[in-house]
Amino acid sequence: MRVVLPRVSVQRAHVLLLCVTALLLCITMPARPSAAQQGAAQVPTPESHFGFRMGADGRLASAEEIEKYFELVAARSDRVKIVDIGPTTEGRRTIAAIVSAPENIRNLEQIRADNQRLADPRALSPDDAYRVAATHKAVLAIGCSIHASEVGATQAANELLYSLATSTDRATTGVLQNVVLILIPMLNPDGHRLVVDWYNKGKGTPFEGGPMPWLDHKYLGHDINRDAFMMNMPENRNLARFFYTEWHPQVFLTMHQMDSDGPRFFAPPNQDPVDPNYDPLIWRESAFLGGAMTLELQRDHRTGVLSNGLYDYYWPGYEDSAPLGHNTVCLLTEGASVKVATPIEVAGRDLRGGQKGLLEYKTQINFPEPWPGGSWRLRDIVDYDLSAAHGLLYAVAAYREQIVQGFYDMGRRAVEDGRRGGPFAFIIPSDQHDPYAAAKLEELLLQGSIEIHRALEPFRADGNPYPAGTDIILLAQPYRAYVKTLLERQDYPARRETPGGPPERPYDAAGWTLPAQMGIDVRTIERTFEPPAMSRLTTAAIAPARVWSDRAPSYYLVDARGNGGAIAANRLLAAGLRTSWLTSDLEADGYKYAPGSLVVPYSKTAQPVVEKIAAELGLRAGGVKGKPPASARAIGRARVALYRPWVENSDEGWTRWLLERYEFPFKNISDSDVRAGNLRAKYDAIILPSSSAELLTSGHQAGVVPAEYTGGLGTEGVEQLKSFVEAGGTLICLDQSGSFAIAGFSLPLRDIAKEAGSDKFFCPGSILRVELDPSHPLSYGMSAHTAGFFASSSAYEILAPRSSSDGHGGDSVRRAPDTVQTVARYADKDLLLSGWLEGEQLIASRPAVVQVGVGTGRVVLLGFPAQHRAQSHATFRLLFNAILTSQ
Repeated sequence: MRVVLPRVSVQRAHVLLLCVTALLLCITMPARPSAAQQGAAQVPTPESHFGFRMGADGRLASAEEIEKYFELVAARSDRVKIVDIGPTTEGRRTIAAIVSAPENIRNLEQIRADNQRLADPRALSPDDAYRVAATHKAVLAIGCSIHASEVGATQAANELLYSLATSTDRATTGVLQNVVLILIPMLNPDGHRLVVDWYNKGKGTPFEGGPMPWLDHKYLGHDINRDAFMMNMPENRNLARFFYTEWHPQVFLTMHQMDSDGPRFFAPPNQDPVDPNYDPLIWRESAFLGGAMTLELQRDHRTGVLSNGLYDYYWPGYEDSAPLGHNTVCLLTEGASVKVATPIEVAGRDLRGGQKGLLEYKTQINFPEPWPGGSWRLRDIVDYDLSAAHGLLYAVAAYREQIVQGFYDMGRRAVEDGRRGGPFAFIIPSDQHDPYAAAKLEELLLQGSIEIHRALEPFRADGNPYPAGTDIILLAQPYRAYVKTLLERQDYPARRETPGGPPERPYDAAGWTLPAQMGIDVRTIERTFEPPAMSRLTTAAIAPARVWSDRAPSYYLVDARGNGGAIAANRLLAAGLRTSWLTSDLEADGYKYAPGSLVVPYSKTAQPVVEKIAAELGLRAGGVKGKPPASARAIGRARVALYRPWVENSDEGWTRWLLERYEFPFKNISDSDVRAGNLRAKYDAIILPSSSAELLTSGHQAGVVPAEYTGGLGTEGVEQLKSFVEAGGTLICLDQSGSFAIAGFSLPLRDIAKEAGSDKFFCPGSILRVELDPSHPLSYGMSAHTAGFFASSSAYEILAPRSSSDGHGGDSVRRAPDTVQTVARYADKDLLLSGWLEGEQLIASRPAVVQVGVGTGRVVLLGFPAQHRAQSHATFRLLFNAILTSQ
């Protein structure tokens, strides 16, 4: 059968041919890549950028290359923006990558503004807040490796960034649409550089992966993560500003590492106890999000994961616990360590329990699949960290609205609780013993976004009158929990390892109450009152004092109270001015100057120095006619050495920072400097940081670090220190180093607190009442009744002198020094001010600070950490005065 086709014009036939050709091309040619796929193709993998896979044996990404990689990814991906959090202690960058869907990155400022509105419920009604929460993106921050030797998270951050910047699967796009991630690859960039440099130097030697002979931060080492509420270091101030005033993350995860002979990984929920000030929703959300992390770890068959153990969230000084008081859900993970980047072998028989939440290393509800042992690598840590991070991202994305709404609700409940009272406010009177410390307290509260107001008129609270100029912290504010935690007394909930068994030591401090530690008068106001007219403080400043003087006095008196008094002494001495201390009260122009007030002969050079001291430090000064008191005690510019051991010692770093801050000139000395001798010709005072006698004497053992860093002070160093003291030098022993002097110098002292078992005496990181001898020069400038921080510290018994021989021709066991003076004692009763104390009768009325004469010199034993983490301002002067009296 013949088929007759319709006639088609040549023109139409040509068009038809083009259409068919185009259809065939569409079928046979690959689809054009989407914008996201094109961007992903431009982003280099971490392996191609760094030249090795993250976590490869013996390889570490350097800080410089990590910064370059993050910048490169941001330049090639519309999902990533790089921001600077602020400069480090040594002036380097701290970067963060903000990662989200492209439309969120374009709308980032609006998201941030909405997040700030949610953080303060006083400016947003519940209905408006819930409308915002319905579409608002959850803000999640992940911070890596604040302890720089715990390198796994910093290495993993590069792969996490790449995955989120390039993946197009539904799970990742869902995360990006619902979450704004702030990824901080290095919380301690300075330390990361130190660790990488030391590791690379040791590669291929017997010391590969071994300890560094110095801190992994200029000052603090491990304690960089113990400064979150004091904010002495720029790293912690920067993070607080970035979190509390700019971004207010709803969730914050920090990733750490732990010992290698137990579980492979820890994820929340944490162990008891918790701080009762925080909103209970915090703990519910942390358990839920921790469960999401452990679920993803299990799905990825990461074995040996523990939760509900090891770590508590009682103390607020970590970078991941301070934000709890700002209604941020904080999460901690810990991966089992390797030798930095060098693999280790862990036999199954060597894996241990005996820890909180895991008494035995076996299957249990919070540890369902133990790791059997074997090889353990940095890559394993990277894999575990990535699984945990992805599990968290999926959960935050899935529960975005509930998490955002919960953030608002916690702030709203804080404000409502504050309005009801109990307490209603804290009051800081203007007349403080130590204006310098009072300004520091207000400064750290302001840096923590706590609102402080100054009364412009007199008012009454709890029945008591207060003048204008009084500072008021009303607790109807969103971060009520934070300020309560810092200013209230802690009563640590005593816990036992077993019923009736020994006490279970807190992970860190049991008490930290800042008014007690800092010697600041802060009043708790329980009942509501009508606030006076007020102005809100934006900065903390010391009220300037004046110089009460005729035009040409004979000499100046400076009321050198508190820590500002030590700075005043240093400035006068630095100016070359002859300076003395009053040794008894002296009244001038109706004002009583106490012992320790500074006496300075008048001169044209002295006048501007004294005027500046009064203005900047808030110390009253007066010009006096006549002769200065003959009993005034001259002080001089002491030549000070601070011993720096080659074993990591954060106490040395804190002390070094404190001496710099308070303008004491000093020099660091090492083992070899001490052993070389001739110390008295160079120094007036030598400071030993807190450390055991064994570590000070022996240091690192041979084979652990290169030979030049081994051996400690040794017998020769002990003898040189004894010669230094006998020739008139001052040896200042901080906290635990007192045991070194007692043994090495045969001092007639016994440390009864150290000798007692935990069944007789127990005081873990708590604040105790201390009574000072106000007539002793080491107490000058201090309150007679003060508080000392006690943590594995000392209480002394002064022993009777021994004869020079044992009666049988041998040497005596102990040679009596010339004098033993008690500078400070623990109170006779009711010792505990904050924390946990059992067996107070053992140390009640016992000496806490003693000065022992040896030859023509002396040993000063500060039996508790008088400069504890630069928190215990109330007792700084014990150290400062020991220095000032050593010249």
